Amino acid sequence: MSSVLDPAQQFVDLSPVIAPTTATRPQYRTVDVHTHLAVPAAAALAKPWHRPELEPRARFSSPETLAYTAALRATPQSTARFEDAESRLVDMDAQGIDTQVLAVPPTEYFYWLPDSEAVRVCRAQHERLAEVVARFPGRFAAIANLPLAHPDLAVEMLREAHDLGMGGFELSADVMRADGTIIELDDRRYDELWSTATDLAMTAVLHPQGFTHGERFSDYYLVNVMCMPLASTLAVTRMILGGVWHRHPELQMVVVHGGGYLPFYVARTDHAWRHRPELRHHIDRAPSDYLRLLHVDTNVFEPAMVGHLVAQQGADRVLLGTDYPFDMGTPDPLGFLEDAGLTEDQRRLVLGGNAQRLFRIG
Repeated sequence: MSSVLDPAQQFVDLSPVIAPTTATRPQYRTVDVHTHLAVPAAAALAKPWHRPELEPRARFSSPETLAYTAALRATPQSTARFEDAESRLVDMDAQGIDTQVLAVPPTEYFYWLPDSEAVRVCRAQHERLAEVVARFPGRFAAIANLPLAHPDLAVEMLREAHDLGMGGFELSADVMRADGTIIELDDRRYDELWSTATDLAMTAVLHPQGFTHGERFSDYYLVNVMCMPLASTLAVTRMILGGVWHRHPELQMVVVHGGGYLPFYVARTDHAWRHRPELRHHIDRAPSDYLRLLHVDTNVFEPAMVGHLVAQQGADRVLLGTDYPFDMGTPDPLGFLEDAGLTEDQRRLVLGGNAQRLFRIG
């Protein structure tokens, strides 16, 4: 007999996804830049074109992971948190969060949709997000999802999102198209998107859907534990070495999950840039110089790592992020950051000041 509990029962005794804050609530606005709101109506529109092999996180998840995730996601409390604004407000008040930046879950990028359907689904998502923002002024902001398999349409949808008042857009670490081919984010086909985002002052939020070559990561939930930061590390490294910020130095991007692994090991990439010609085709400065143009969130689970990110990136480039309402989130973000050793000026920036600037909140 297996010693593992039935997937539907395993989560009952785990630590809470949301916890009432142990911190003193600050007098200034707190903003969580890393949250997800599902849009079931848009998912229903996309369903006829769904193919499991084009969703890397599901494709490389073990049967245990798939069963556990499905059971957890199906609970009434989880469903409410993913779909219902009022339920989120209760949790936000408990956590001491004034404003959430809403984005669709990565499972709802739907990059494999044909062009006309991709536009239709993205518009349905944007309308729902905008509705929630309008109903609860000051409590929510929203960022767009774009049909990135169709770069020209992505630019068009970015402009529409800007007209709806959105201050940014979410994207995965790579783009898998319906034919199974992958477009990397350093591909020059996205230069118009980066230019338009810069012109419109819209901030990109890089959040992987999974890792497209995850054959060795199925066990132990490594498809999330390792693959999320790994996918970001690969994408950001490619974007830096591919010259994205050399060509678009004003492009603002927040990389969730603490920016992946690169902020903790960029010295190796710098060393290679100094000694290997392969890294110097598109940039004329050390990779770490471009890395410091990026922003990262605090969803790293160890307060000392936040201190490192502040030292590495600067306090003006670190933002509060929880991954709400996923179980890989930070339950008490304000309490967590109290242990990070930040000054009050740094806390003011991290807890909300940076987010208000980047996403035009308030």
